[in-house]
Amino acid sequence: MKDERNMKASIPWSLGVGLASLAFAAIVLTATSGGQPVPKQTRREFMRQKLSISKDVLEGLALEQFTSIEKNARALKRLSEAAEWEIPSIPKDSDFALFTSAFQRNADELLKQAKEHNIDGATLAYLKLTMNCVECHKFIRHPGK
Repeated sequence: MKDERNMKASIPWSLGVGLASLAFAAIVLTATSGGQPVPKQTRREFMRQKLSISKDVLEGLALEQFTSIEKNARALKRLSEAAEWEIPSIPKDSDFALFTSAFQRNADELLKQAKEHNIDGATLAYLKLTMNCVECHKFIRHPGK
């Protein structure tokens, strides 16, 4: 009976501690961000992030670290779905959409091959992904060609 009373008394106390912890976390997050929203990345920062993740995929391939390949393939796919990916000033945006969907398919294939621990398949998917990037960047720089 005594244990039951202690348990009933500890529930409100635990709830209070939990709520206080959440409030503290919210205060810390607000203070560290200055109450300002996190700034959106510039296109250059965004593409540098994509390049960095691509390098991590290459490292994973060279070392046959399938967990790293999977993680970075997912990150590349997420980036391709981000708002920063879209460029409103592209003249033929339907062509750009084709590059984007090919990139996403290649990222999915890279992930699939990494999950299957197929280093050759993952390497081929990475090669296709890289070729897609180069072709898309050529298209962006020279849309009339």
